[in-house]
Amino acid sequence: MRTTLLTPYFTNRALTSTLWNEMDRFFDGFNSLPTSQVAYDERAFSPQCDITETEDHYLMSVDLPGLKKDDIKIDVVNNLLTVSGERKNQGLGEKSERYQRYERNYGFFKRSFTLPTSIESQKVEARYEDGVLEIYLPKTPTSKPRHIEVQSGKGGVFERLLGSKKDTQDTQ
Repeated sequence: MRTTLLTPYFTNRALTSTLWNEMDRFFDGFNSLPTSQVAYDERAFSPQCDITETEDHYLMSVDLPGLKKDDIKIDVVNNLLTVSGERKNQGLGEKSERYQRYERNYGFFKRSFTLPTSIESQKVEARYEDGVLEIYLPKTPTSKPRHIEVQSGKGGVFERLLGSKKDTQDTQ
């Protein structure tokens, strides 16, 4: 007959740290409300966002599944881009229905992003398709990198600036 040896719970952990963890878990339960009485929290629904950058623009993608185009609002004020809206719960039909599991977040959301000064806010465009909001943020021409060629000899702005100084020095 083969016997199995059970390892005691506390062999790998210190007794005091485990005791404190259990106490914390016990008291954390008092701070949370039952799911039927959840208080409104703006952070409960915060859509995920990706931002990519190219040489001439930024592209922001925000996941907003289940929303309609009319439920989304986008504002740009003083280099602050704000995406807001509301996801409405369409599932509550009859009073006799009860949720067995409630994992989706519903309600009002608002995300704000500080834009760099290199964005042309008048040319920002947005598109919403298949639950993804894409916002095109073009850069100003001055913010785009530009190669400057070194000149030699006469001509250009330096001829006007320095040429006139040489002429005045030669006449003196």
